[in-house]
Amino acid sequence: MESNMPNTIRDLYSLLDLRLEHIAEKILLSKVNDKDDVYLKLLTHVEDVFIQAALRISDNNISKAARLLGINRNTLSRKLRVSEKT
Repeated sequence: MESNMPNTIRDLYSLLDLRLEHIAEKILLSKVNDKDDVYLKLLTHVEDVFIQAALRISDNNISKAARLLGINRNTLSRKLRVSEKT
């Protein structure tokens, strides 16, 4: 079963790439004006989704969630403080 894992992950990345390419084109074509920061908003949203998933998996343990995300615990704490303010 372990040998299937990388193929499964690769398949998911391929599917995600195809979907994201299509979504990105639609979003960029729908920009209202040059001041519309849709790219930054989307990246922030995706990051928030991953952070919330990591926190759920780790039972809100920031150190464990940071390890899952591959970032420093202090970085995750800062991102959480920033997102609380918005």
